[in-house]
Amino acid sequence: MNLFGLQLDLFGATKQEEAPRKPLVSADFSESSLVTFKYSSHLKKSVRCSRSAFFGKPELTLPEFMRDNSFARSREIIAEWAEHVMHRKTAKNKAVCKELLDRFWQSVEQTLADKGEKSLSMRGRLPPIVTKGDVHDLNEVFAAVNSTYFNDSLTARITWSNRVGGLSFHTVRKDPFTGEDFHLISISRGYDKENCPLYAIAGVVYHECLHIMIPPEEHNGRRVVHGKLFRQHERRYIYYDEWIKWHKEVLPLNIRKMRKK
Repeated sequence: MNLFGLQLDLFGATKQEEAPRKPLVSADFSESSLVTFKYSSHLKKSVRCSRSAFFGKPELTLPEFMRDNSFARSREIIAEWAEHVMHRKTAKNKAVCKELLDRFWQSVEQTLADKGEKSLSMRGRLPPIVTKGDVHDLNEVFAAVNSTYFNDSLTARITWSNRVGGLSFHTVRKDPFTGEDFHLISISRGYDKENCPLYAIAGVVYHECLHIMIPPEEHNGRRVVHGKLFRQHERRYIYYDEWIKWHKEVLPLNIRKMRKK
């Protein structure tokens, strides 16, 4: 489909490459082998740290559900925390320990959310990153928009919104695993319908991508999100008029049907 006015099939089928095999992850030791993991069914929202009786290395007792490989990255964060806990209690080391412990629980929450399981706490939790919808794949749309309009310069994560409302939005969030900020684009599920053409879903993704390239400005004490420069760039989308028409006329109908369900 000539979606962006280019002689390119940006949404054509791609060759499926065989996925590389994932390396085996030990649930008993950290990657450095300096920290030993044990598990207890009595723990849920806490961890215990002690010294190994034989080698004096940190020994962590974690909730039983963290034995699963999906928590491997979280285990590495808490292993780093355990190594710092064993050091002298300086102000700097205490601050590092607090930051690592916060990241650990946030990463656990994120993993639970991605797995669709019950949250331990809402603190610091991100929405599940879901890119494949019933009709559209957001990763494919974002890649096409990023390549066509931004020369592949944008770095962001994109997901279908878990809100029932019709709003799509862009926010800056903190990665629970690395502690780094990242751009998160959430797209209304009203666009994930059979009656939504590719130019419409690409239009809203392009709009949210512009928020990354053109951040809000302050004018006379007011925060301006959709300023003159933003609107000029927005109209560069080749199907701008068609997208706006669909957005105003069809999206509200899709949202009402979703709310009734």
